[in-house]
Amino acid sequence: IKYVFHHCRVVINYHMPIAEVKCMVINDLDRPDETLLNNLESISPNDVGHHLHFGFPCADISYMETGSSGPLSVVGPALTVRIPPEDSTMVHKATEVAQEGDIIVVDMQGHTEHAPWGEITTRGAMSSGASGAVIDGSITDSHDISELNFPIFARGKSARTTRLHGRGGDINVPIQVGGTVVDPGDIVLMNEDGILFVPPEEAEAAIQYGQEAIEEESKVLSQIEAGKSIADISTANNLIEQMESE
Repeated sequence: IKYVFHHCRVVINYHMPIAEVKCMVINDLDRPDETLLNNLESISPNDVGHHLHFGFPCADISYMETGSSGPLSVVGPALTVRIPPEDSTMVHKATEVAQEGDIIVVDMQGHTEHAPWGEITTRGAMSSGASGAVIDGSITDSHDISELNFPIFARGKSARTTRLHGRGGDINVPIQVGGTVVDPGDIVLMNEDGILFVPPEEAEAAIQYGQEAIEEESKVLSQIEAGKSIADISTANNLIEQMESE
């Protein structure tokens, strides 16, 4: 990540005993190779979920049904944003910083009452070429966003929104989303069931895991169609026999 801009200032309110510190960091984003992203499009979070334990945010962050109808499959680099509660200044900036294919990922410190994302931010992100968003918080204008076919994952919806207070925030720094650490440039895999964040250096392994899972599933389906029991195929029956013998 190339360091681009750092600004920190102290605002002293003489009516208050403590000075307010406002800090802001905006970094450039090292985006993964396009070929790598294309290869990741061949797998889904579900495929890799058979092998990996980490990189999945909690299930509270779910698909808001705002994308186009039909199966959802989105892959792109994470443009990370961290904001103070109730202040979406840096979210607006992120929609300007985003480039083609980026997925804007917002950490708002666990706050869910005020939505930092709505129709206007969606339109701004789309104009920059962003392909989706993940909000560890709430969204608003969900109906309007669904008409724009822009996929978003979030914790929920709220009619109450953030404001532009200029209290600080960061773009393209490590953040936490749904209990998962996300670095700028991590690859985001999204489908209807969930999200997987993959560090670029682990992407090839994820592709291999995903392809193996797809091949194994194809074999299992063939066995089921041939009349074999799922409990036999998965060895669940063997485990049950072991438990009965203990």
